[in-house]
Amino acid sequence: MKVLVVDSGGRGHAIAWQFKNDSGVKEVICTPGNAGIAREVRCENARTDEEILELAKKEKVDLVFIGPESPLTRGIVNILLEEKIPVVGPIKRASILEGSKAYTKLLCREIGVPVAEFEVFEDPQKAKDYVAYVKYPVVVKADGLAQGKGSIVCLTNEEAFQAIDRLMIEKIFGDSGNTVVIEKRLYGAEISFFVFTDGESIVPMPVAQDYKRAYDNDEGSNTGGMGGYSPHRLEGEKLTRLVCDKVALPLIRGFTAKEGIPYKGILYMGLMLVEDTPNLLEANVRLGDPEAEVILPRLKTPLSDISLQIIKGVLSEKKVEWSSDYFLDVVAAQGRTRQMKDGRSKGWYPGYPGRYGKGYAISGIENVEDNNCKIFFAGVNMLEKKGLVTDGGRVLHVVGKGKTLLEARTVAYKNIELIQFEGIRYRTDIGKE
Repeated sequence: MKVLVVDSGGRGHAIAWQFKNDSGVKEVICTPGNAGIAREVRCENARTDEEILELAKKEKVDLVFIGPESPLTRGIVNILLEEKIPVVGPIKRASILEGSKAYTKLLCREIGVPVAEFEVFEDPQKAKDYVAYVKYPVVVKADGLAQGKGSIVCLTNEEAFQAIDRLMIEKIFGDSGNTVVIEKRLYGAEISFFVFTDGESIVPMPVAQDYKRAYDNDEGSNTGGMGGYSPHRLEGEKLTRLVCDKVALPLIRGFTAKEGIPYKGILYMGLMLVEDTPNLLEANVRLGDPEAEVILPRLKTPLSDISLQIIKGVLSEKKVEWSSDYFLDVVAAQGRTRQMKDGRSKGWYPGYPGRYGKGYAISGIENVEDNNCKIFFAGVNMLEKKGLVTDGGRVLHVVGKGKTLLEARTVAYKNIELIQFEGIRYRTDIGKE
């Protein structure tokens, strides 16, 4: 089997790596990939839907696996299916579960999936009036895609007013902020829960803990994710049954009943466990990042088998097996650096998730020789004079493996300390339970 993975970051590297180690896969191609992924698998620079389709046809691939949300919400799956190319991922209409937070929240309210109290607004003044009226802390969310940074947690009314202005008036995420969801802030245990689904059956994945805030102690702005680990301390049959019965199955079946089309692929549920109620904070239509980097290494069943079962609609026919080992991911991000022009300082880049510099040489990766450590490359490039350089906000995912969470944590932090680039920054409290 020849597999094409569509992605360019750490998640895509984890997916491609899983397929590379799959006995049923002869060759893996990643597009567009990056210079780090290219160390392991062939990368091609197909970026538009048309280019991806042409690459899939030219290479005569047997399977396409879509990583990020953007091509899914654009409808890449529809395009590939029209050419009878097997692909894992929901079609364009089904991708609305991530493409519109308002749609998903309203659907959940309609079918009885637990969510926080919320309202949807297209007018910024009405949104502010609602915040003043409810008198409790809220989360202000951009309706559309925002690279995992569109949810703003607010402690005061003033912070909420500022968040509304940033999303709806300043348009920091463009048209994604034309509509906002304002919901009551919940307090409890927050977890990431994923399932494979063929539209009828679901196969739950292991539970992961994600760290969204930029700095230690959950301080700073939301990011796409600064690290994570799996298994979670709450992982087990009781939690799995609760989430599947209360959230996953009702949402998948409720969507099918409403739209008349099946949801097939991967569904992510960001959950807040409040007592015994799993409240859905958000839904994504693909693997998470950094969750993929700690969940996929635990997968023992070939991903190619699962993918074909999803496509054929026979997911319930085979048990999926997972390792009990712990995996912990620490993200090496691009931090604060001086902004230079013509050899002169022009101020500072604050660093991810704000503006960040690029092109800083990465050193020390060759010193990582631990068999229990795996580096998944995210924002990197290769320059002729400098070699491997930074090229994104999240640069590297350093993943440690161990029999316990402490062992995995020790491996990850021991090895990330060997790596250097200008402005390197990472949280020091991932997995510090």
